[in-house]
Amino acid sequence: MADDDPADVFAFPDFDKSSKWLTLSPRANSQFFKIDLQGPAQSTGSHIDVTSANPDAHGFFKLPDFPFSTDLDKTNETSPKDSSIAEPLHDVNLQDLDVFDGSWLHDNGPSISEAEFKTWDVFLAPDIPQLPPLFMTEAGPGAYDAALRSAEDLLRIGDSKTSIVQPNPYLTALLALAFGRGSVFFIWDENKARFTPALDAMRVSGYSSRVLQSFQEQCLECGNSTRFLSAYVQDAYKTQAGAVRIALAKAMDTILFAIQELLGSRSREVRSLLQLQSLVQPVRSLLAYSRSLVVKAYKAKADDQILSLIFREAQILEHSNVLLSEVMRQILSRASEPWAQFAEKWIGVQSEEGIPLTKKEPGNGFIKVENVASLDDSGLETAEPDFVLDEDRMPEFVPSEVALAMFETGKTLRLLRTHHPEHPLCQMGNIVSSEPPTLRWHFSWKSIGEFQEAVKNYEKHLFRTIQQEPTEAYAAHSPTEALDEAHSLQFYGQGEAQLEGRLLASIAALNEPPSIISEKDDLSKLLQSRLFDDPIIQDAITDFSPHWSLIPYYSFGPLVAAQARVINREYMKLLFTAHELRDHLALQKQFHLLGNGVFCSRLSHALFDPNLDTAERQSGVALSGGVMGLRLGGRDTWPPASSELRLALMGVLAESYLPSTEKATQKEGNSDLPGDISFAVRDLSPEEVDKCLDPGSLEALDFLRLSYKPPPPLSPVFTPVILLKYDKIFRLLLRVLRMLYVSEQLFQDAIARTSRWHDIDNASLRFRFEAQHFISSVSAYFFETGIEMPWQRFHKWLNDVQVDLAKSDDPDQARILSPEELREEHERMLDRIMHTLLLRKRQQPIMKLLEDIFASILSFSKMARSEASGKGTPGKGALPSYKSLYDTFRKKVDVFITVCRGLLEKGGQTAKPVRFDLANDGKQNEVMKEENTIDRLLMKLEMSGYYGHSRS
Repeated sequence: MADDDPADVFAFPDFDKSSKWLTLSPRANSQFFKIDLQGPAQSTGSHIDVTSANPDAHGFFKLPDFPFSTDLDKTNETSPKDSSIAEPLHDVNLQDLDVFDGSWLHDNGPSISEAEFKTWDVFLAPDIPQLPPLFMTEAGPGAYDAALRSAEDLLRIGDSKTSIVQPNPYLTALLALAFGRGSVFFIWDENKARFTPALDAMRVSGYSSRVLQSFQEQCLECGNSTRFLSAYVQDAYKTQAGAVRIALAKAMDTILFAIQELLGSRSREVRSLLQLQSLVQPVRSLLAYSRSLVVKAYKAKADDQILSLIFREAQILEHSNVLLSEVMRQILSRASEPWAQFAEKWIGVQSEEGIPLTKKEPGNGFIKVENVASLDDSGLETAEPDFVLDEDRMPEFVPSEVALAMFETGKTLRLLRTHHPEHPLCQMGNIVSSEPPTLRWHFSWKSIGEFQEAVKNYEKHLFRTIQQEPTEAYAAHSPTEALDEAHSLQFYGQGEAQLEGRLLASIAALNEPPSIISEKDDLSKLLQSRLFDDPIIQDAITDFSPHWSLIPYYSFGPLVAAQARVINREYMKLLFTAHELRDHLALQKQFHLLGNGVFCSRLSHALFDPNLDTAERQSGVALSGGVMGLRLGGRDTWPPASSELRLALMGVLAESYLPSTEKATQKEGNSDLPGDISFAVRDLSPEEVDKCLDPGSLEALDFLRLSYKPPPPLSPVFTPVILLKYDKIFRLLLRVLRMLYVSEQLFQDAIARTSRWHDIDNASLRFRFEAQHFISSVSAYFFETGIEMPWQRFHKWLNDVQVDLAKSDDPDQARILSPEELREEHERMLDRIMHTLLLRKRQQPIMKLLEDIFASILSFSKMARSEASGKGTPGKGALPSYKSLYDTFRKKVDVFITVCRGLLEKGGQTAKPVRFDLANDGKQNEVMKEENTIDRLLMKLEMSGYYGHSRS
């Protein structure tokens, strides 16, 4: 104040006087203001010395006498020798750095003079002496250091006893710490696995320890992350890790190498802590996130879990940090390469190096080989090794329809290679010449469009190759001949001059220095160009990309769909032509579904006609040479022996078979039926065997079945489940065939001239007429509605499939189905038949009613047969038995019709949903509700409502 009177509240402060603590030294020219200050230069007890803190006099390194210059402001005269060969990986030898040796930081060049800081007053009036600075902040770092060193702790920071280190070595130590290297200031602790400061507190001139602490923590975190990632990379390479883990480690290796290269090139320009902080901050964020990613990936147990984790992390970063988002996309692309390469080999766009995947191996990736248990047509459980889609090993980002199409395409391709190795699709030369695109991630609409165009060109080129090149031309060449010719040494048969020339060329090639550095990948280019860019600029230039739920579909779906169309088209053609699929289906229709009238007639007589000669062996009686049968209704011993079956059923199948095409008729060796179909004995449970022992029971013929073994190429269409359904249908139809014969026999027993059943009561007459009506109605409904309608629909569907396969001029317009879709439609047709024939599991109560009705008719037929043959003449006591059988029959028929009316009110069943068809641009048939045909059975049974009226 001008006056020291504290009561003078209107006094003006002395703004023109310097701080009472401030006393500049004579060497103040090196401070912020280069001025010649007047006045006393010595400091008093209440003033501080404003000279800069000298680390040699006041610092931590004041005692040692270093044998080399520590003036790091000057450029070292020696320059590092650049290595002629760059390491492909980051420098894993992270040794401690000598921070007092600046040769690694500076190049040869002129010495850089110390910057002089001047005020505007100096520029305006350079010759006028300047006044001392008014405030401490204007006096430069010397005054600040003096205030920090004062014993009174004027700034109340607590740095009076803090060690002062040289700025350049400290700066070098922080930069080395960012590299993951230790120094005299920061030591690597092996037990704690982290860097620790050598001093509890240190600072440099012009900075307090609190200011440096935050930045020092960032550098420590950066160094710890570098050491952690480096150890992870080395551990992944040493241990037998999975392919995805190796790819992730390679990505971390690339990040570390790029950071080392970038920091090494930009460190030469670092002159202050702010410059170093601008370099360390983006590196720290990248390394910290990479470390957290590695920690999460380390907890994953399988490769697919790691890929799913990386995909989720990349999706989370989409709208946060742009650089990290781009880096995660590159890491996702790198980590997905092993999975994508295996997928390419599985679907056939890339050759399988080494031993191909077969059913004798445990599998690989999302393909596993396991014993698939199934019931064969004889009822026995069998287990055969087969390829199975392991959905748990499929990454979660792969759409289910893409995964299913990928699996079925590879499975069909292996069937094609097994049964038709000469086919053009089995020759990798044709695939390579068509230039298939690779499976990789596409994150922009532009990249997706280019990929789809490449897929279309590949499919068209491959389709033309298959159409132009005859299949016979590939039969004489093995798949490996082209590869052997390309990589053959061809030494044998060569002249001496040629051998010498080859040897000299090999020596010259080995003498050439290796390539200095390989072409940088996308991840390295991204870090080189955008690691130190402004995030705001990055946000402005980010391209609009599709949603993450669509990226996997558009990245992998087009190529999988194109490959599926090509392979399915060729294999389906072979099924219809070379393997005669229609003939095998017609065989099932004729025999399993009793669609052949000649077969039904021959089989009915061979099983039920009592007038045929017996095939049963009797002691002392020779078999006659006439037509023999099992004579089910005219014998007491049952079941027949296997020799009787062979004699009675000999020639029934072969003589009844009607080939669907002339080619099958003229085929050489026509005596063998397709699939070696023949009669066989069904494996039954003990309870079922007991029922078969009674020739009068409904289950007397349940032991008889048809054995059919489809050719291996047709195995995708005729699966054990489908054959089992055919067998169930055949067993029911065989019972219906027996009931038809029984109804005809009832008519003959009643009116035939040879019949001895003269006195027929009213109950027996009604029973005979109603039984004939019921059996004829049910059998007509089963054959006409239950079998013929679904089969004709399936037949028409097959015709459409063949028409689409024949459209070779424009394959894009044709709908190509896979063998798996053909199997599904085949099984769907059988499900319709079984539903109409009341064979579904939920229809068992209705079938039990029908079986009880059939059993009552058989009981009546047995009694009528006995009456007609004269073996038993019923008296008065026999009449109630017929009446009771008739009453039981009527009650069960009433209940059966009531249940059928209830089914009519429920409506039809809902068909199985049709899968999403990836190979045909996602075309999907509408899920239709099946027609309820039970009303047709009701119309046949009681059009006039006969069973609906009460009768006495």
